[in-house]
Amino acid sequence: MIATKIGKKSGVPDNYTRLGEYIAAAEEKGEKLHQFWIRNCDAGTNIEDLDLALLEIEAVRRQKPDIADKTYHLVVSFRPGDQDKLTTDDLMAIEAEYAKALGYGDHQRVAGTHINTDNFHMHIAFNKVHPETLKVVTPHRDFKILAKVSREMEKKFGLAIDPGMTDGKERASNKLSPTARNYEAHTWQESFQRHVLKHRNEILEGLRKAKTWQETHEVLARYDISLKLRGNGMILMSSDGQAMKASQLDRSCSKKMLEERFGVFTARREKTQCKSKRCYKSRPLMRHRNTPALWRRYLSTRKIIHRQPSLKVRALRNWKMFLLMEAYQDPLAMVLINAHRELLSLSKSGTYRDLPFRHKTAPRISTKL
Repeated sequence: MIATKIGKKSGVPDNYTRLGEYIAAAEEKGEKLHQFWIRNCDAGTNIEDLDLALLEIEAVRRQKPDIADKTYHLVVSFRPGDQDKLTTDDLMAIEAEYAKALGYGDHQRVAGTHINTDNFHMHIAFNKVHPETLKVVTPHRDFKILAKVSREMEKKFGLAIDPGMTDGKERASNKLSPTARNYEAHTWQESFQRHVLKHRNEILEGLRKAKTWQETHEVLARYDISLKLRGNGMILMSSDGQAMKASQLDRSCSKKMLEERFGVFTARREKTQCKSKRCYKSRPLMRHRNTPALWRRYLSTRKIIHRQPSLKVRALRNWKMFLLMEAYQDPLAMVLINAHRELLSLSKSGTYRDLPFRHKTAPRISTKL
């Protein structure tokens, strides 16, 4: 289960009635309503009572005219196969647990489950204004609350375990895509995907707070990341052209999930050079005490001969080739060659997964290339 708060779009009025009707109608193409219920409204609990319930909810909300955002819209996505494990009572119990944990147990709300092929999900629209006290409740650090409830419900109902954005944890962060692994194996330099995953938690924290496409672009730009459309999905791209699927960062970063939050994709208005310390740049995959001096020599050599279309220039296109060329005249280069080979061997076997790492001792110097 992945529980995601759908934030209010900037410049769009808070329209609870429209959201309630959307949940009841399941308006998306290919989608249909599965179950529907209403909580804490005198009007009733069924879909036939929706019109009166919405009037009742709006009457409460009108008593807080100075509050612009009075709706908490939650979407709970289930894994394929989970639908068959859950009865209507189970779904209502899951919804009640989220409400209780968020502080909305006594609040008015409309909830419904939608089916779209294998995409089984639940919408819950909470009225943030308490019907009696009129206190407006806004949960603090709700992503942790949602994660906790999700894990509890998965365990209680025997559902697929699906840690994601709400956990604040990395999802298989040590598992790079084949493209990223090939890049690191051929260059011995840190891939763009590793850079993104290294900053994953703070990126997701920033994306949680974003309310528009432009705010999303600004968050990503701090890490030298551009968000672009490709095919039917979205990709994250570095300034040097490396790319990864946006969903590899987190399922909540898929095109579908982001467009549910912000509407149809809009590109970044302005493109500026990233100057933050968190920007992606070429760096050795492995940190060793001998690395800095050789890395400076590598960058200096590339800069000097950059305009010479020679074999040597082509050979110096990456860090790995530089070390191989230097190995015959510099023992330190051979030390780093062996260190990188050890690193990649351990990574491939799964013995050492926290890459890149720092060697504490120099590996054995081999004379074989």
